[in-house]
Amino acid sequence: MRAISTTPQGGVEIIEVADPQPTPHQVVIAATAASIARGDLNTSRLRPPPSLLGLDVAGVVVRAAADGSGPAEGTRVLGYSAGNAPTWAQRVALDTDLVAPVPDGLSDETAAALPNSGLAAFDGVAAGGFLLGARVLITGATGGVGILAAQLALLAGAASVTGQVSSPARASALPRLDGLTAATLDELQGPFDLIVDLIGGDVLTRALSLVAEGGTVASLSQTADETATVPRFWFATHPGARLIGVDNRVALRVPGVGTRHLTLLAQLAASGQLDPMVSTVAPWDQAGDLMAKMDRRELSGRAVIRIA
Repeated sequence: MRAISTTPQGGVEIIEVADPQPTPHQVVIAATAASIARGDLNTSRLRPPPSLLGLDVAGVVVRAAADGSGPAEGTRVLGYSAGNAPTWAQRVALDTDLVAPVPDGLSDETAAALPNSGLAAFDGVAAGGFLLGARVLITGATGGVGILAAQLALLAGAASVTGQVSSPARASALPRLDGLTAATLDELQGPFDLIVDLIGGDVLTRALSLVAEGGTVASLSQTADETATVPRFWFATHPGARLIGVDNRVALRVPGVGTRHLTLLAQLAASGQLDPMVSTVAPWDQAGDLMAKMDRRELSGRAVIRIA
């Protein structure tokens, strides 16, 4: 089969590789679409070439799991590799706990944009517990995770969601929803019952000062170069507040959780309640160009490649 691999020159190329050999608990998917995430950029830099890439996939099951778990052959599915298998490939083997059916009416391109970002957003919002009437802040709100986290928080009953953006011009990248407003870092006004931080660094330091008493700051990512600082006496001045690190791989260790969460995300997207805001769909031989644009922050919305 063919798959996308990194090259010694720092780019990517489509190469011939061996077909995946599934374990008894894995299905084999004929991939039709995959999304490009910032995690793919990190992988391309951290792992020596040639390294295969990809976290998300949508396609059709061509080989059911030998142990009888998971979807049957011929089922349209979306899946998440959790970094354990490349998905920018014609065939992908995934644990059945990390795949879910794609509902009728949901395109493969939209489905492929849900797993990685959607699962992270789900866990970040869930960290806030009961959100009915809550005030929520999402930092880095125009990224793939942030866009979905803002929508999930509103669906969970938040009274208001503020999406932190890098500049006023970036506000247009947020979905237009009742209860969702955009603000730059300097414009933020708390307190917030839940803060989902996707930036780290100075943004997280600022966010910590805005959490309400008894509130939660959920840190999901560290994309900033600088180190975040917990203000002196923070726990004393914010009684009951907590700062937690969220990694969706922890929740996914529980059997069945991945499938349940992916199923919910897909159903919400199919019903029009959740939109990953896919803005770019291109053939997979353009993956390198899209990665370069993402690195330069020239992409607005999600980018998806069609796998042939």
